[in-house]
Amino acid sequence: MLAIPTQRDDLSDAVITCADMRMLPAACCALLSAKRNVSSASVRFFLLGIGLDDGGRERVAGFAKHHGFAIEVVDFVAPSFEGQALGRWPASAVARLYMDEQLPSDIRRLLYLDADTLVVTPLDTLFGLDLKGHPLAAVDDFLMAFPRNMAVRNVQIGMAADSRYFNSGVLLIDWAGLARRNFLKEARDLFFQDSHRYDCPDQDALNVVTERDWLALDPKWNAQTGILAFVPSPAILHFTGPKKPWHPRLQWMHRESHQFYKRELAGTAWADFCATPSLFARVRSLLSHVLIQVTKRRKHRITERYFEAQQGAGLR
Repeated sequence: MLAIPTQRDDLSDAVITCADMRMLPAACCALLSAKRNVSSASVRFFLLGIGLDDGGRERVAGFAKHHGFAIEVVDFVAPSFEGQALGRWPASAVARLYMDEQLPSDIRRLLYLDADTLVVTPLDTLFGLDLKGHPLAAVDDFLMAFPRNMAVRNVQIGMAADSRYFNSGVLLIDWAGLARRNFLKEARDLFFQDSHRYDCPDQDALNVVTERDWLALDPKWNAQTGILAFVPSPAILHFTGPKKPWHPRLQWMHRESHQFYKRELAGTAWADFCATPSLFARVRSLLSHVLIQVTKRRKHRITERYFEAQQGAGLR
C-alpha cells in the first residue's frame, strides 16, 4: 500500500480514467475534455490501461501529441487473484479499486472519470471543494429516484435500506487522505469476500465501505443519461446505458457529444471510431426520443422530482 503524505506543498491534482483497448479512444476524449476545463497547468492526466499493447500505447501518445497535452499511461498490473473469488467478473472489473497501488503518491485530489464521460464546464472549483472530512464526493445514482427498488438493492449488497447510493462514474477523491483510511483497499477486500453478491462490482463495494461517509454533489457533476433531461446546466456528461455518442444508433440527446468525438478524433489513429449515423438512423433516433418522452412520462416525472431536490448539493 502506498504511504501517501497528508501535508505537502508539492502535491498536485489529477484526473484519471480507466480503459481497455476497446475504450481507449473514448477514454482519451474524456481526458481531453477535462484538460480543456482546468486552468492550472499542474493538473496531471492519467490513463489506467487494462491489457494495452504497444500499438495502443502509441495511439494514446499520438492523440495526446495531436492535442498538445500529456497523458501519463499507467499499465494496470493485475495482482495474483489466486484463491480469490472473482465470480463472473473479469479482473478488469475491479481495476480502479487498485488505483492506490498504481498511481504515484504526490497527488492531493484525484478526479476519477469513467471512459464514457465528457467534461463540459470548468473543474477548478470542484478540485477546491471542501469534502468536510469525507473520503470522496459523488452524485446519487439514477436508481435513487426509486426508493423501493433501491432499498432492495441496498439490502442485497449489505447496506441499510435507506442509505444513499452513488454512481461511481465520477468520483472526487481525497487522495492524500488514503494514508489515513484506504477505502479502495477496503472495497476490494470486501468484493473478494463474496463477489457473486454484486451486480456492479466495484461500484457496489465502494458504496458499502463508504456508506453514509461520502459527500453528495449536485447532479450536474455526473449527469447520467437517465437524469440528463432534468439537469439544467450539466458539468460532466455520463453516457450510461448501451447507446454511446460514438455509436451509429446514438440517442437524440447525445448528438452534440457525437460531434465532439467526431471532431476531436479526426486526424488521429482513431478517426473511424465515431460512426456517422445515416439519415434513417437520425430520424429513428428523433422518433425514439419523442416516443420515450410520451410512454415513460410518469417515470421521468418521478426522476425529475428527485433530482430537482438534489440540485445545489455539495457544490453549485
